[in-house]
Amino acid sequence: MTTPSPAVGAFWRAFSDAQASLQALPLRERVGAANALIDQHLEGLALEMSGDDADAVVDLIVTAHGSIERFPLVAQVVAAAPALPHYRVRAFRERTTQPDFPIGMEGFELSTSEVLVALEQDGGQAALEIRFGREIPSDYQDHARNMAFIMLDHVLGEYDFAVKVGAVDFVGAPDDAHTPWVPLSQLPPVFDRYWTETLGHTGHFPTGESEWDGLELQFDCPIDEDGNELPPDDIDSDDAPETGVVMVNTSANAVAMRADLAYALTVDLAVPDSDTLTAVQDLQDQAATVLQVPQLGILVLTLMRAGHRQALYFVSDEQLAKQALAPLLLRDEAASLELKVAYDPAWSGYFEYAGYLSA
Repeated sequence: MTTPSPAVGAFWRAFSDAQASLQALPLRERVGAANALIDQHLEGLALEMSGDDADAVVDLIVTAHGSIERFPLVAQVVAAAPALPHYRVRAFRERTTQPDFPIGMEGFELSTSEVLVALEQDGGQAALEIRFGREIPSDYQDHARNMAFIMLDHVLGEYDFAVKVGAVDFVGAPDDAHTPWVPLSQLPPVFDRYWTETLGHTGHFPTGESEWDGLELQFDCPIDEDGNELPPDDIDSDDAPETGVVMVNTSANAVAMRADLAYALTVDLAVPDSDTLTAVQDLQDQAATVLQVPQLGILVLTLMRAGHRQALYFVSDEQLAKQALAPLLLRDEAASLELKVAYDPAWSGYFEYAGYLSA
């Protein structure tokens, strides 16, 4: 977790100062006033409250409305929340406990029981095919699709819908009579079973020896001496495609996209000769052990390309991971070290290569 921005602290100070005046408002008006406060400090975030006017304590939900690039900011805001006597602060809009519900839009009403869903694989994510279980007037086709997206966010929860779901396609009558369709109102347990049993994302850290698979790939974009891909204008059209060897930890699929393993940490080292390669492999393997034993992270793949060996780990906390690895990074072979960290909750850096194994 990165250090919270000053704007996060400024928001919570403003919210704390306003608590007395907020409590004097009905819940609906309180939500509006609270959002006016967060709008002054944190762009792209919003607040929701779950409870009744008479409740002494209500849930205060910080949401990014499914915008993944703002999810780290949501986590920062929740982690920095002060003690608030009238609020339980939570990250992201959770699944509704009553998934069978209707919504209306401009005179048109649709129920979750009238939205039918089929699940397919989309890389490591779940793809959704959607059709409607009733006739939708032509003037309301766009409305119905927008409403289905809103319903999905509430039925699956903000985080799962944004991270675990890949392609969403609206279809007509099914071509395959054997495709299992489920009403959206009944989707959560079916989705969870598909996630663990079909996609294999059990959420459990692998134990024992990890299973690895590898392949050789060709890259259209060469990399420079620092391991960065060259822009297209700098590539000679006569250059032969560059090759690389990737090794994928297929055991890591079990914890793919776990919410607490959302940061992609790349350890990139130059390997000018075979002796250095051996030392770099040892360093990166030791880093995997240092991270995996306390379950701070997991090594998911290595890539050997153009005199560089990259190791990709998914970690729970950027700063804690760097602290844990600090002694290893002082070794001589780490002189050419480059560390890169990116927020990648959907593990796109992993499935970019893991997908080739099943292609």
